[in-house]
Amino acid sequence: MLTVLQEKLAEAHGLAIAAAVVVDKVEERTLDLELRRRLWAMQEDAAEVRARCLAVEQALADPLAEELLAHANLTREHAADLTAAWFKAGTSPLRAWSFLAMGEAGEVATWAAVEALAARAQADGIAGLATWALPLQRRHLELALDGAALLARQADPNGPRWG
Repeated sequence: MLTVLQEKLAEAHGLAIAAAVVVDKVEERTLDLELRRRLWAMQEDAAEVRARCLAVEQALADPLAEELLAHANLTREHAADLTAAWFKAGTSPLRAWSFLAMGEAGEVATWAAVEALAARAQADGIAGLATWALPLQRRHLELALDGAALLARQADPNGPRWG
């Protein structure tokens, strides 16, 4: 059975796995090259988060490492369900970036919880990962918020809705 800290770590890992799909969906709807570059950088960062989460989890050894990965995959599946519901035909770029911001906010909240829990548990490996990941996720949230605001400024507020 996972501890609260281990569960949150696995959730953070699962959200990083799901980020690849979300970023791909947002990129499909994004024409602006600078915004696409931001997405590519976020994609690279998410791969690094996944790798670091996996390394920390594997250091905990089986069967715990397997249970952590299973919970990460369950979180990824839940995120995939939300993504599928949000990204139906007719999803505008602005709506896509709004979803990205929601996902990034969820990652910030999860990593903030991991950081606080790891500090209290004196789990140095997990605490170090959270100390690295939390500022990264905060930057991602700012990028997503800025992207949504940019797209909103470019939209005709009185025009017909997209799609």
